[in-house]
Amino acid sequence: MTAQDLPAWLPLSVLVWIVQMVAYHGIGLWFEWLDRTGGLADYKTRPVDSWTYRQVLPRVLLNQVFILLPAMVLVEKAGLAFVGSAHIGPAMFVVGLIGMTIGHDLVQYVSHAWILHRPTLMRTLGHSVHHSTTASRSISACFMSPADFLMEIAAPYLLPLIAITAIGSGGSDLAFHFFTVTAGAFGGLYEHSGYDFSVKLAKSDNPLARFVASRVSSKAHAEHHSRGNVSYSDGFGSSNICDTVFKTRWDLVKPRERQRRAGQEA
Repeated sequence: MTAQDLPAWLPLSVLVWIVQMVAYHGIGLWFEWLDRTGGLADYKTRPVDSWTYRQVLPRVLLNQVFILLPAMVLVEKAGLAFVGSAHIGPAMFVVGLIGMTIGHDLVQYVSHAWILHRPTLMRTLGHSVHHSTTASRSISACFMSPADFLMEIAAPYLLPLIAITAIGSGGSDLAFHFFTVTAGAFGGLYEHSGYDFSVKLAKSDNPLARFVASRVSSKAHAEHHSRGNVSYSDGFGSSNICDTVFKTRWDLVKPRERQRRAGQEA
């Protein structure tokens, strides 16, 4: 099956959105089941959020239905994404994934660090809604104000997608689109779940195991929710470029603050 086989009433963007919703809410329910049954309790590093699943769900659905879906349809209608080759080769598949990863990092950092966390805009744009959670209820990944959702979820997904489409990646390849939205859904849910699957690997004496632990850890976003001024776009699935370059990564901020105080005392 290819995008060309879809019926006229089902645009590719809508099908991709449906796959994304199945992935997001399916994985979200799995994490919720883990919370309720105590499954994988050894990996639950943060207490369950005071917000309940039922309290969080309505706002999440409103954002996904009335912001993300129209935005995806709009970029397809404009010929900017979800268009082009029905099959992209392995090289362009990899190029697309790299472009999406780096592009997401860049767009989210600009939106998150430079706009949403400005003191004068934090409440105005509603980012404080998301920070009323503690990143320990997976579905809260999309618990945001409309403006916040547009800048932190829709834009970091669609702008890089438009960019890679322009260079011949992405296209209308079903495998590429299904993979990217499923991987993205898992990443966001995991970072807000309160689980950290790296905790045992991090204790290993094996350098490779510790490296894998650093890539699968959810600590970066947990630190962002607890401290507020660190790790705006790094973490699980991120290229970690921006937080590293601007020295806002959670494990770089404390040394920087100590150095600044030492300089002032001198």
